Amino acid sequence: MEDLIAFATSGSSGSPPKAVLFTRQALDICARGALEHLHAERGDWCCPLPVWHVGGAMIYLRAGLAGTAVHALEGKWNPRAYADLMKTSGARWSSLVPTQVVDLVNGEIQAPPGVRCIIVGGGALDMETGRRARALGWPVVQSYGMTESGSQLATALPDEPYHTDRLSILPHWEVAADSLCRARFQGEGKLCGRLLTQDNGEFLLEHVPSRDWWTTCDLVRLEGRFLTFLRRADRLVKILGELVDPDAVQEALQRRAPGAVVEATAHPRAGAELVACGPSMARLKEASREWNETAPGPQRIGSIMETPIPLTIMGKLDRTALRAMMREHPEKRERVDFPR
Repeated sequence: MEDLIAFATSGSSGSPPKAVLFTRQALDICARGALEHLHAERGDWCCPLPVWHVGGAMIYLRAGLAGTAVHALEGKWNPRAYADLMKTSGARWSSLVPTQVVDLVNGEIQAPPGVRCIIVGGGALDMETGRRARALGWPVVQSYGMTESGSQLATALPDEPYHTDRLSILPHWEVAADSLCRARFQGEGKLCGRLLTQDNGEFLLEHVPSRDWWTTCDLVRLEGRFLTFLRRADRLVKILGELVDPDAVQEALQRRAPGAVVEATAHPRAGAELVACGPSMARLKEASREWNETAPGPQRIGSIMETPIPLTIMGKLDRTALRAMMREHPEKRERVDFPR
Protein backbone atom coordinates (compact mmCIF):
# COMPACT_ATOMS: atom_id res chain seq x y z
CA MET A 1 0.00 0.00 0.00
CA GLU A 2 1.18 3.51 -0.81
CA ASP A 3 2.47 5.48 2.16
CA LEU A 4 -0.20 7.78 3.55
CA ILE A 5 0.00 11.07 5.44
CA ALA A 6 -2.40 11.67 8.34
CA PHE A 7 -3.61 14.92 9.90
CA ALA A 8 -5.45 14.94 13.21
CA THR A 9 -8.69 16.90 13.38
CA SER A 10 -11.79 17.12 15.56
CA GLY A 11 -13.81 19.16 13.09
CA SER A 12 -15.49 22.51 13.66
CA SER A 13 -18.30 21.15 15.80
CA GLY A 14 -16.18 19.46 18.46
CA SER A 15 -16.86 15.94 17.19
CA PRO A 16 -14.68 13.01 18.38
CA PRO A 17 -11.08 13.28 17.13
CA LYS A 18 -10.14 11.55 13.92
CA ALA A 19 -7.27 11.38 11.46
CA VAL A 20 -7.70 12.37 7.83
CA LEU A 21 -5.56 10.43 5.35
CA PHE A 22 -3.96 11.65 2.12
CA THR A 23 -1.55 10.36 -0.48
CA ARG A 24 1.50 12.55 -1.08
CA GLN A 25 0.32 13.03 -4.65
CA ALA A 26 -2.99 14.47 -3.41
CA LEU A 27 -1.24 16.95 -1.11
CA ASP A 28 1.09 18.01 -3.93
CA ILE A 29 -1.99 18.78 -6.05
CA CYS A 30 -3.47 20.90 -3.23
CA ALA A 31 -0.20 22.77 -2.79
CA ARG A 32 0.21 23.45 -6.51
CA GLY A 33 -3.39 24.62 -6.74
CA ALA A 34 -2.84 27.14 -3.96
CA LEU A 35 0.39 28.42 -5.55
CA GLU A 36 -1.37 28.85 -8.88
CA HIS A 37 -4.39 30.54 -7.33
CA LEU A 38 -2.31 33.13 -5.45
CA HIS A 39 0.49 33.43 -8.03
CA ALA A 40 2.82 32.53 -5.17
CA GLU A 41 5.54 30.78 -7.15
CA ARG A 42 8.17 33.26 -5.90
CA GLY A 43 8.98 34.46 -2.41
CA ASP A 44 9.57 32.87 0.99
CA TRP A 45 6.91 31.78 3.46
CA CYS A 46 6.58 32.37 7.20
CA CYS A 47 5.05 29.59 9.29
CA PRO A 48 3.50 30.48 12.69
CA LEU A 49 1.35 27.31 12.77
CA PRO A 50 2.17 23.80 14.05
CA VAL A 51 3.31 21.46 11.30
CA TRP A 52 1.14 18.60 12.57
CA HIS A 53 -1.86 20.67 11.47
CA VAL A 54 -2.75 20.77 7.78
CA GLY A 55 -2.46 24.58 7.72
CA GLY A 56 1.16 24.51 8.89
CA ALA A 57 2.23 21.46 6.90
CA MET A 58 0.91 22.87 3.65
CA ILE A 59 3.08 25.98 4.04
CA TYR A 60 6.16 23.76 3.85
CA LEU A 61 4.80 21.77 0.95
CA ARG A 62 3.95 24.88 -1.09
CA ALA A 63 7.38 26.35 -0.46
CA GLY A 64 9.07 23.05 -1.33
CA LEU A 65 7.27 22.82 -4.67
CA ALA A 66 8.09 26.46 -5.45
CA GLY A 67 11.73 26.08 -4.41
CA THR A 68 11.50 28.81 -1.77
CA ALA A 69 12.29 28.88 1.95
CA VAL A 70 10.14 28.67 5.08
CA HIS A 71 10.91 30.77 8.18
CA ALA A 72 9.32 29.21 11.26
CA LEU A 73 8.17 31.23 14.26
CA GLU A 74 9.71 29.47 17.26
CA GLY A 75 7.99 29.04 20.61
CA LYS A 76 4.54 30.24 21.56
CA TRP A 77 2.61 32.62 19.36
CA ASN A 78 3.70 36.23 19.82
CA PRO A 79 2.34 38.84 17.40
CA ARG A 80 5.34 41.16 17.66
CA ALA A 81 7.81 38.31 17.22
CA TYR A 82 5.82 37.24 14.16
CA ALA A 83 5.94 40.73 12.65
CA ASP A 84 9.67 40.94 13.36
CA LEU A 85 10.25 37.57 11.66
CA MET A 86 8.25 38.63 8.63
CA LYS A 87 10.42 41.76 8.43
CA THR A 88 13.86 40.21 8.98
CA SER A 89 13.20 37.19 6.75
CA GLY A 90 11.59 39.14 3.94
CA ALA A 91 8.85 36.51 3.73
CA ARG A 92 6.08 37.42 1.33
CA TRP A 93 3.53 34.74 2.17
CA SER A 94 2.05 33.31 5.38
CA SER A 95 -1.03 31.75 6.97
CA LEU A 96 -2.79 32.77 10.18
CA VAL A 97 -5.92 31.84 12.12
CA PRO A 98 -8.40 34.63 13.00
CA THR A 99 -7.28 35.01 16.62
CA GLN A 100 -3.73 35.71 15.45
CA VAL A 101 -4.97 38.47 13.16
CA VAL A 102 -6.97 39.91 16.06
CA ASP A 103 -3.75 40.05 18.12
CA LEU A 104 -1.94 41.96 15.35
CA VAL A 105 -4.83 44.42 15.07
CA ASN A 106 -5.27 44.90 18.82
CA GLY A 107 -1.53 45.54 19.12
CA GLU A 108 -1.70 48.02 16.22
CA ILE A 109 1.31 46.22 14.71
CA GLN A 110 2.28 47.45 11.28
CA ALA A 111 3.14 44.95 8.56
CA PRO A 112 6.59 45.20 6.98
CA PRO A 113 6.72 46.23 3.33
CA GLY A 114 6.82 43.48 0.74
CA VAL A 115 4.23 41.15 2.31
CA ARG A 116 2.07 39.82 -0.53
CA CYS A 117 -0.64 37.74 1.14
CA ILE A 118 -1.72 36.37 4.52
CA ILE A 119 -4.14 33.44 4.15
CA VAL A 120 -6.65 33.36 7.02
CA GLY A 121 -8.07 29.91 7.71
CA GLY A 122 -9.59 27.87 10.50
CA GLY A 123 -12.62 30.16 10.79
CA ALA A 124 -14.09 33.44 9.62
CA LEU A 125 -12.32 36.74 10.23
CA ASP A 126 -14.96 39.43 10.68
CA MET A 127 -15.12 42.32 8.23
CA GLU A 128 -14.12 45.02 10.71
CA THR A 129 -10.99 43.18 11.88
CA GLY A 130 -10.08 42.31 8.29
CA ARG A 131 -10.33 45.94 7.21
CA ARG A 132 -8.29 47.11 10.20
CA ALA A 133 -5.63 44.52 9.38
CA ARG A 134 -5.51 45.77 5.80
CA ALA A 135 -5.11 49.35 7.10
CA LEU A 136 -2.07 48.18 9.06
CA GLY A 137 -0.59 46.75 5.88
CA TRP A 138 -1.43 43.07 6.44
CA PRO A 139 -2.87 41.76 3.13
CA VAL A 140 -5.21 39.26 4.79
CA VAL A 141 -7.53 37.15 2.64
CA GLN A 142 -10.34 34.93 3.86
CA SER A 143 -10.14 31.28 2.92
CA TYR A 144 -12.63 28.44 3.21
CA GLY A 145 -11.57 24.85 3.58
CA MET A 146 -11.03 21.96 5.93
CA THR A 147 -8.58 19.20 6.69
CA GLU A 148 -10.40 16.91 4.24
CA SER A 149 -9.57 19.28 1.36
CA GLY A 150 -5.89 19.59 2.22
CA SER A 151 -6.51 23.11 3.57
CA GLN A 152 -8.21 25.38 1.02
CA LEU A 153 -11.26 24.94 -1.19
CA ALA A 154 -11.84 28.63 -1.92
CA THR A 155 -9.81 31.74 -1.13
CA ALA A 156 -10.16 35.45 -1.81
CA LEU A 157 -7.35 37.34 -3.56
CA PRO A 158 -5.15 40.06 -2.02
CA ASP A 159 -5.75 42.58 -4.80
CA GLU A 160 -9.46 42.68 -3.88
CA PRO A 161 -10.93 44.67 -0.95
CA TYR A 162 -11.22 42.46 2.11
CA HIS A 163 -14.37 40.33 1.98
CA THR A 164 -15.71 37.06 3.38
CA ASP A 165 -18.25 36.17 0.69
CA ARG A 166 -17.85 35.04 -2.94
CA LEU A 167 -14.49 33.37 -2.37
CA SER A 168 -12.81 32.09 -5.54
CA ILE A 169 -12.73 28.30 -5.79
CA LEU A 170 -9.20 26.94 -6.28
CA PRO A 171 -8.46 25.55 -9.76
CA HIS A 172 -8.00 21.90 -8.75
CA TRP A 173 -11.48 21.55 -7.20
CA GLU A 174 -14.97 20.90 -8.45
CA VAL A 175 -17.48 22.18 -5.90
CA ALA A 176 -21.26 21.70 -5.87
CA ALA A 177 -24.13 21.89 -3.38
CA ASP A 178 -26.52 19.05 -2.61
CA SER A 179 -30.29 19.39 -2.18
CA LEU A 180 -29.74 20.71 1.37
CA CYS A 181 -27.18 23.30 0.17
CA ARG A 182 -24.31 21.43 1.79
CA ALA A 183 -20.96 21.86 0.05
CA ARG A 184 -19.63 18.85 -1.87
CA PHE A 185 -16.26 18.67 -3.56
CA GLN A 186 -14.30 16.39 -5.85
CA GLY A 187 -10.75 16.44 -7.19
CA GLU A 188 -7.47 14.58 -7.14
CA GLY A 189 -6.41 16.45 -4.00
CA LYS A 190 -9.21 14.96 -1.89
CA LEU A 191 -8.65 12.77 1.18
CA CYS A 192 -8.43 9.02 0.60
CA GLY A 193 -9.66 7.87 4.00
CA ARG A 194 -10.18 8.56 7.70
CA LEU A 195 -9.32 6.88 11.00
CA LEU A 196 -12.41 7.28 13.19
CA THR A 197 -12.33 7.08 16.99
CA GLN A 198 -14.53 4.30 18.40
CA ASP A 199 -16.19 4.18 21.83
CA ASN A 200 -13.62 1.62 23.02
CA GLY A 201 -10.74 3.90 22.05
CA GLU A 202 -9.79 1.95 18.94
CA PHE A 203 -9.79 3.34 15.39
CA LEU A 204 -11.89 2.29 12.42
CA LEU A 205 -10.37 2.78 8.96
CA GLU A 206 -12.85 4.36 6.55
CA HIS A 207 -11.84 4.24 2.89
CA VAL A 208 -12.96 7.16 0.69
CA PRO A 209 -13.18 6.07 -2.98
CA SER A 210 -11.48 8.47 -5.40
CA ARG A 211 -14.60 8.67 -7.59
CA ASP A 212 -16.88 9.77 -4.74
CA TRP A 213 -17.73 13.37 -3.95
CA TRP A 214 -17.04 14.42 -0.35
CA THR A 215 -20.04 16.02 1.37
CA THR A 216 -19.41 18.50 4.18
CA CYS A 217 -21.67 19.75 6.97
CA ASP A 218 -21.33 23.32 5.70
CA LEU A 219 -24.19 25.18 4.05
CA VAL A 220 -22.93 27.33 1.16
CA ARG A 221 -24.10 29.48 -1.72
CA LEU A 222 -22.43 28.91 -5.08
CA GLU A 223 -22.30 31.41 -7.94
CA GLY A 224 -20.25 29.90 -10.73
CA ARG A 225 -16.70 29.51 -9.38
CA PHE A 226 -17.45 31.63 -6.28
CA LEU A 227 -18.41 30.21 -2.87
CA THR A 228 -20.02 31.88 0.13
CA PHE A 229 -20.04 30.00 3.43
CA LEU A 230 -23.39 30.36 5.20
CA ARG A 231 -23.32 28.23 8.35
CA ARG A 232 -22.76 24.76 9.76
CA ALA A 233 -25.71 22.47 9.09
CA ASP A 234 -24.96 20.35 12.16
CA ARG A 235 -25.17 23.34 14.52
CA LEU A 236 -28.91 23.88 14.04
CA VAL A 237 -30.99 23.17 17.15
CA LYS A 238 -34.73 23.01 17.84
CA ILE A 239 -36.07 25.53 20.34
CA LEU A 240 -39.81 25.65 21.01
CA GLY A 241 -40.27 23.51 17.90
CA GLU A 242 -38.35 25.85 15.57
CA LEU A 243 -34.91 25.35 14.02
CA VAL A 244 -32.45 27.96 15.31
CA ASP A 245 -28.92 28.68 14.10
CA PRO A 246 -26.74 29.55 17.15
CA ASP A 247 -23.96 30.79 14.85
CA ALA A 248 -26.25 33.40 13.29
CA VAL A 249 -27.27 34.61 16.76
CA GLN A 250 -23.60 34.64 17.78
CA GLU A 251 -22.69 36.77 14.77
CA ALA A 252 -25.40 39.29 15.65
CA LEU A 253 -24.42 39.33 19.33
CA GLN A 254 -20.75 39.91 18.51
CA ARG A 255 -21.65 43.24 16.94
CA ARG A 256 -22.66 44.34 20.42
CA ALA A 257 -20.17 42.24 22.46
CA PRO A 258 -17.03 41.35 20.45
CA GLY A 259 -15.69 37.92 21.36
CA ALA A 260 -19.02 36.61 22.66
CA VAL A 261 -19.83 32.97 21.92
CA VAL A 262 -23.33 31.49 21.74
CA GLU A 263 -23.85 27.84 22.61
CA ALA A 264 -27.03 25.77 22.89
CA THR A 265 -27.82 23.71 25.96
CA ALA A 266 -30.71 21.44 26.90
CA HIS A 267 -33.83 23.03 28.42
CA PRO A 268 -36.64 21.00 30.06
CA ARG A 269 -39.49 22.99 28.51
CA ALA A 270 -38.13 24.55 25.30
CA GLY A 271 -35.98 21.59 24.28
CA ALA A 272 -32.91 23.83 24.15
CA GLU A 273 -31.92 27.38 24.96
CA LEU A 274 -29.17 29.71 23.87
CA VAL A 275 -26.41 30.69 26.30
CA ALA A 276 -24.09 33.64 25.65
CA CYS A 277 -20.56 33.25 27.03
CA GLY A 278 -17.70 35.70 27.30
CA PRO A 279 -15.21 37.37 29.65
CA SER A 280 -17.42 40.38 30.56
CA MET A 281 -20.73 39.77 32.32
CA ALA A 282 -21.78 43.43 32.01
CA ARG A 283 -21.20 43.51 28.25
CA LEU A 284 -22.93 40.15 27.77
CA LYS A 285 -25.94 41.29 29.77
CA GLU A 286 -26.35 44.54 27.85
CA ALA A 287 -25.84 42.90 24.46
CA SER A 288 -28.22 40.03 25.22
CA ARG A 289 -30.98 42.33 26.44
CA GLU A 290 -30.64 44.49 23.32
CA TRP A 291 -30.78 41.40 21.11
CA ASN A 292 -33.76 39.94 22.95
CA GLU A 293 -35.77 43.14 22.44
CA THR A 294 -36.21 42.41 18.73
CA ALA A 295 -35.34 38.72 18.31
CA PRO A 296 -38.08 36.08 17.80
CA GLY A 297 -38.71 34.02 20.93
CA PRO A 298 -36.74 30.88 19.96
CA GLN A 299 -33.70 32.99 19.00
CA ARG A 300 -33.48 34.89 22.28
CA ILE A 301 -30.59 34.45 24.71
CA GLY A 302 -31.85 32.53 27.73
CA SER A 303 -28.85 32.93 30.02
CA ILE A 304 -25.33 34.32 30.10
CA MET A 305 -22.10 32.99 31.57
CA GLU A 306 -18.97 34.98 32.36
CA THR A 307 -15.98 32.85 31.45
CA PRO A 308 -12.75 32.98 29.45
CA ILE A 309 -13.39 31.45 26.03
CA PRO A 310 -11.35 28.23 25.67
CA LEU A 311 -9.29 27.93 22.50
CA THR A 312 -7.49 25.04 20.85
CA ILE A 313 -3.76 25.17 20.19
CA MET A 314 -4.68 26.46 16.73
CA GLY A 315 -6.54 29.41 18.26
CA LYS A 316 -9.98 28.08 17.29
CA LEU A 317 -12.95 27.98 19.66
CA ASP A 318 -12.86 24.75 21.67
CA ARG A 319 -16.57 23.98 21.86
CA THR A 320 -16.01 20.69 23.67
CA ALA A 321 -14.20 22.48 26.49
CA LEU A 322 -16.82 25.26 26.58
CA ARG A 323 -19.67 22.76 26.88
CA ALA A 324 -17.79 20.99 29.69
CA MET A 325 -17.40 24.29 31.55
CA MET A 326 -21.12 24.97 31.15
CA ARG A 327 -21.99 21.55 32.56
CA GLU A 328 -19.53 21.72 35.45
CA HIS A 329 -20.37 25.28 36.54
CA PRO A 330 -24.13 25.83 36.17
CA GLU A 331 -23.98 28.24 39.11
CA LYS A 332 -22.07 30.74 36.92
CA ARG A 333 -24.98 31.14 34.53
CA GLU A 334 -27.36 34.07 35.00
CA ARG A 335 -30.83 34.30 33.49
CA VAL A 336 -31.60 37.07 31.03
CA ASP A 337 -34.97 38.77 31.37
CA PHE A 338 -37.09 38.37 28.23
CA PRO A 339 -38.96 41.45 26.99
CA ARG A 340 -42.68 41.38 27.61
